[in-house]
Amino acid sequence: MSLVASPATAMACGKPRFVIPPRLSYGLRNGEGGACSMLTWSLVIPTYNRRDVLLRALPLALDQTVPPMQVVVVDSSDDWTVTRGAVQALMADRPGIRLDYLQADTASSATQRNQGVEQARGDIVVMIDDDTFLYPDFAERVLAVYAADRRGVVAAVGGRNLPVPPDAQAVSGLARKENGAGTAVSGLRDRVMQYRFGRWVNRHILFQSLHTLFLKYEGERPNAVPMEFAHLDVIPTAFIAGHALSVRRSIALSEPFDRALRFYAALEDLDATYRYGRHGILLGSNEARLHHHEAAGGRIKRRTTTTFQMLNMLVFIKRNADDPARWLPSYRAMLWRRLLGETIKDTLSRRWDLPQARGVLTAMRRWRKVWNTPVADLDRWYPDYQRDIRDKG
Repeated sequence: MSLVASPATAMACGKPRFVIPPRLSYGLRNGEGGACSMLTWSLVIPTYNRRDVLLRALPLALDQTVPPMQVVVVDSSDDWTVTRGAVQALMADRPGIRLDYLQADTASSATQRNQGVEQARGDIVVMIDDDTFLYPDFAERVLAVYAADRRGVVAAVGGRNLPVPPDAQAVSGLARKENGAGTAVSGLRDRVMQYRFGRWVNRHILFQSLHTLFLKYEGERPNAVPMEFAHLDVIPTAFIAGHALSVRRSIALSEPFDRALRFYAALEDLDATYRYGRHGILLGSNEARLHHHEAAGGRIKRRTTTTFQMLNMLVFIKRNADDPARWLPSYRAMLWRRLLGETIKDTLSRRWDLPQARGVLTAMRRWRKVWNTPVADLDRWYPDYQRDIRDKG
């Protein structure tokens, strides 16, 4: 499938747009119609010190069967202008796609995503990581879900992460992050997962599920797929990972990623997409395929990552829950359960210095300062607190 620029549409809407095949159009809820109700999408990518990875992943996003109208890259690298030049050269033969290459206001995936969304102009914003490799029809499959949404009930659509990349050459030679688990550990986990008790332990003790990792401070979300999507291979979900996310731009603007997460934005995608659920349902498309390579580089220590997961969760509760105090017992219980789970995972992975368990212990010592800080002060105070934790490592 290909898109062509339509001069008539551009004049009617006051800006260049693409004509999307009829099956990928939808009626807007505000009574808008005609050519201006055709869906467009913008791609937003935050990046930091991974030029090689970005330059390999970006062509797969540009060569979609339904290309983006705009690419927004928000770069927090020191040499961001060098990467900007390389991306400009890469897109030189694609004049129909607008490029906005921005220097990040703050080096944080959360604030970089917010900056990108504010710059985006498409009806749908697709947010991926700089090491996300899209299959050729990813955007087409995502837009098909929005196209079926005649009642405007869908807030966001997520893709399906596959272990195999769409182009093996694109990932050739790229180092991946250390997962810490050897072949023996992975084999043990696979055997345990064959049993119901093993699956329960994996979910509730080892926290290998987003639904136990994140405290749903507004309760459960709807988990049924409306009839109009029955012909699509979609599933209901409460969260969408930040490397595989699409959302209506209006909703992304109304529910930004938490602005207090300046130094490490652990769980920021779960929090933001959970809040998207205030505006409509979230669906995962099994046909919108991608490969999240999890390239090495630009990562902080395991201990600090775990600490920020725990403390960031408390920030989300304080800021968003109707009655934060009601969630404090659940949060404190989770700290102890995480301590057990992370100790087990460190031991099984032969991390004898127990970095993840020590990260939970750090959170146990520090959570009260977060809890006692007024919500109005979080945006100013918490970044400095994060920096202090990161620097002490």
